[in-house]
Amino acid sequence: MKNIYLIILTIFTLNACSSTSTVNPSQNSALNSVSKSSQVSEKGSMQTNLDNWLKDEWEPSLHKEKKVEEKYSNKNRSFTLQEYVDKSALYLKEHNSTNENSHTQKLQSMPVIGN
Repeated sequence: MKNIYLIILTIFTLNACSSTSTVNPSQNSALNSVSKSSQVSEKGSMQTNLDNWLKDEWEPSLHKEKKVEEKYSNKNRSFTLQEYVDKSALYLKEHNSTNENSHTQKLQSMPVIGN
C-alpha cells in the first residue's frame, strides 16, 4: 500500500514539474529579484589568466603556421574537434614540457591521484 502512495506522489510531483512552462531567466521576476542575470561582473582570476594565456601563448604559436591559420580562417564554420587537435599539436610542438615546468610528477605523488 505504501508503494502505491509513493508511486502516486512521484507521478504527481513529476507531472507538476514537467507541466510548468519554461521561462527565460531574464523574464523570471522571482529570479531577477534574487540575482540579476543582466548584471555585469568583473572577470575572475581564472578567466583573466586564461585570457592572458590565450593572448600571450596560444594565439602566437598558431599564427606561425600559415597552413592551419588559412584552413580555419572562415569564421562562419562550425567548430570541430579536428581543429582543436591541429591547433594543440602546433602548440605542443612549440611548447614542449619538461619535468621542471610540468606538474605531472607533483600530481602523481598525491595519494589519491598517483601511486
